[in-house]
Amino acid sequence: METIVKPIASIISECALSALMDELQLTPKPGLVDLENNGCHHDLSLELMGISAVSLFDTFHDIALASQNKQPSQPLREQLAAIGRYGEQKMLQATDNVNTHKGAIWCIGLLSAAAGIHASGGNGFSEQDLLNTAGRIASYHDRFAPGKLTHGDAVREKYPVISAREEAAMGFPTLRNTAIPTWNKHAAEPEVVRRLNVLLSLMAVVDDTCILHRSNLEVLKNVQRRAQSIVNRGGLRHDENWVEYQSLEQYITERWVSPGGSADLLAATIFIHKVTKHLNIN
Repeated sequence: METIVKPIASIISECALSALMDELQLTPKPGLVDLENNGCHHDLSLELMGISAVSLFDTFHDIALASQNKQPSQPLREQLAAIGRYGEQKMLQATDNVNTHKGAIWCIGLLSAAAGIHASGGNGFSEQDLLNTAGRIASYHDRFAPGKLTHGDAVREKYPVISAREEAAMGFPTLRNTAIPTWNKHAAEPEVVRRLNVLLSLMAVVDDTCILHRSNLEVLKNVQRRAQSIVNRGGLRHDENWVEYQSLEQYITERWVSPGGSADLLAATIFIHKVTKHLNIN
């Protein structure tokens, strides 16, 4: 029987879509859309987020394809940015102009490009290789970026927080130093618990502009402190910590904020695990 070998770009885009769906269906997540409810969102739903994720499959495929047999460079950075902007427009068309996965397009898009570069080289690669290469791509400035002000821009004018571009250009230190070590630390636990522990570890350190856009620095710091407290107690593998987790969820709901930035980075963590494992095996 003939073995069918999938193209690299197809594998990468499948991993990206799968990661987005895994993050979406992870339950319960405080303030975020999951299988139980829509979190702190009037305009989002499980169905809409699923439609959005599927609409981005071709975007991640095209990003991975464009990156094969190349190295980080100014032309590649700008080509990927153009693909990402087109993908964002397709996402907005699919969601009736609701911003569902803009942050994920950025972080998983860069990581998809890094995976395309390394996989086409024919050698094995590590999670750290992906982060380093994604950071090199992000370090180039996109000369054709539109000048419109985003919610993140408005937040950074008000608060001293690191932008998504700065985080990426540094090689995603939050993924490198927090998410991936937490993922590995909790490898023996049920997958739901493992992923929720990664989410908590991210919420404890990420200066989440999604939270700041709706509230203020005090609320963000309280969310971080509460999440860190659960992490310090060993996470959700301990039954007694679920009471504190529910208290965190109540705090977030009462203030109607959503840790969307942390959710994007959780999806990126899941993607890194999937794509590294799959491409190195195959």
